[in-house]
Amino acid sequence: MFNNKPKQLSFLDLFSHLKASALYKPESLLGLFNKFIDLSNYIPSSFYNAYYKHFGKHRCFSLESMLLCFFVQKLLKLNTLTQLRAVLLNSYELRSFCNLNGNVPSISTFSRFRKIFNSEIHKLFQNISIHAHNISLQQSPELASILIFDTTGIVPKVRENNPKFIQSLLKNTSKANPELSSDKIYSIVYSSLPKTANANSNIRLMFVNGHFCWALKFAVIISALGIPLALVPLFNSDSTSSDPIEHKSICDSKALIPSLKTLFSYIPKNFSTFIADSALDSHNIYSTLKSTFNFSKIVIPLNTRASKNTTPTSSPNIVISEDGVPICKKFNQPFKPEGKCQGKNRSVRFKWTCPMSSYKDGKRTCSCPHPCTTSKSGRMFYTYPDDFRSFPGINRNSQEFLDLYNKRVIVEQTIYHLKSYMGSDTIQTLDHISIFSDFLLSAITFSLLFILAHNIKLYCSKLTIKKLNKLKKLIA
Repeated sequence: MFNNKPKQLSFLDLFSHLKASALYKPESLLGLFNKFIDLSNYIPSSFYNAYYKHFGKHRCFSLESMLLCFFVQKLLKLNTLTQLRAVLLNSYELRSFCNLNGNVPSISTFSRFRKIFNSEIHKLFQNISIHAHNISLQQSPELASILIFDTTGIVPKVRENNPKFIQSLLKNTSKANPELSSDKIYSIVYSSLPKTANANSNIRLMFVNGHFCWALKFAVIISALGIPLALVPLFNSDSTSSDPIEHKSICDSKALIPSLKTLFSYIPKNFSTFIADSALDSHNIYSTLKSTFNFSKIVIPLNTRASKNTTPTSSPNIVISEDGVPICKKFNQPFKPEGKCQGKNRSVRFKWTCPMSSYKDGKRTCSCPHPCTTSKSGRMFYTYPDDFRSFPGINRNSQEFLDLYNKRVIVEQTIYHLKSYMGSDTIQTLDHISIFSDFLLSAITFSLLFILAHNIKLYCSKLTIKKLNKLKKLIA
């Protein structure tokens, strides 16, 4: 016997269905939006005051109409404001949805709106993020309590990002230095590259999206449901390092704490788990996440760069006493303290030397009959004031750790959705404020789809996939 009972639509299934509708059938989605979303509920009063103060009583378009126009732009992935205006001019249905009453804003009006009201658009994003997060706590408390961090870059179309720019430099340098190898040529060219783009000094040379380019960098914080909770511009986060791995680690670690402070300025600290990539593997970060931001589980893979000369667990020949002193198991003697040390971009650590080592003629030598290293100065060991990195609230070798870290792909999917599906990576302007506003508008559209899915499920508790398709056809 076959069960012909219609399939009940889960909340996440509905959200996925609506995202697909936004991509392939945006016209059917607008009817659902009109029925279940009131945009004025999320607009802060300061946004109304700033908008109407700027345009005065002779304004032609309401604030809601302007925001709905950008909502349409994101749903249709219209890369330029020229395309947005052309579509609005040729579609009565879209003009009605945006309450434009026959008139359409000019390109300059759209452009000025993004730049003038950037701070208010940011507040609007924060309001919607708070509402979306509260819904997440109701629908899936476990996933909503997981915070995922990553950085990304938006690459504007400046002269320096043209491949011909680099190729010409390589060609000229190679001609001037025919005796040098290709590695040396690349090293010379990179060291001579301009640190900022000529068109905008905020567009900086950095390692982002897997390669060196001139970009505007952003920190993105989401929940495990994929809801963007914070977008923080990192326009001044650069590094002098030529090593791509070290460059990303330094910039990401500097960006984390300010980004979390921004997030928790409007969302309570009700998250238990933090997930990020190995670029943030630092003792200082672990201790700060635990003591300052109250995370009980920190899922960050170990970074070989941060693990150099140290081990995440005890060495086979060394144990740590209760008071934090390394003990040589071979002779049951404590290591000799050498004081505190801290290298560039490294955590504070305490240095210990082999108990059999001693200074002779200004040099350290080891007299151990069974040395555990080939170094003539003997074995050195490092400990940290807070060893939360070794056991960050969860066993690193457990299946739970692997399952949690696999959720990090969600932040990459969300970033790809915001940049590619909603056109933030193809914006034509070179102004960093306008690009930030456009990125915020992409995140606002994404979160509104999430809230729409919740409202539909709330008012149509017995909704099925079949009924949803019929409902969309009727409303459209």
